[in-house]
Amino acid sequence: MSGPSASSDTGLPSNVGAGLCAIFPLIGGIIFYFIEKKDSFVRHWAVQSIYFGVSTFVLFFALMIVLQIFAHVPLIGWIFAILLGLLVFVFYIAYFILWILGIIKAFTGQRWEYPYLTPLWKKWFPNLTA
Repeated sequence: MSGPSASSDTGLPSNVGAGLCAIFPLIGGIIFYFIEKKDSFVRHWAVQSIYFGVSTFVLFFALMIVLQIFAHVPLIGWIFAILLGLLVFVFYIAYFILWILGIIKAFTGQRWEYPYLTPLWKKWFPNLTA
């Protein structure tokens, strides 16, 4: 593990700052995005954390709304709700795997982007960069 970076606003080693961004998606990313201006590796992970956190929130919120709507429709709604519930479960597993991968990559000092999510957010918000 490396010592504190001379070019860091937080005084933390780059991998620790990046790891904290990855551990706390969205909140950690927002905090480090505004605090850390010098360390490009930490800023990269802050942006990745924001992308991942917002994507997760939006996706799960939308799925829960759809699930609640169809859960109150007789028979077909119940079948759809069960299938959607299974889909939500699959998304939770995928989220957990991506979250763990992000933490590992950040703490080991690797610059990595979340598949599918990062390219999509880069198209929508090209000004949010490390």
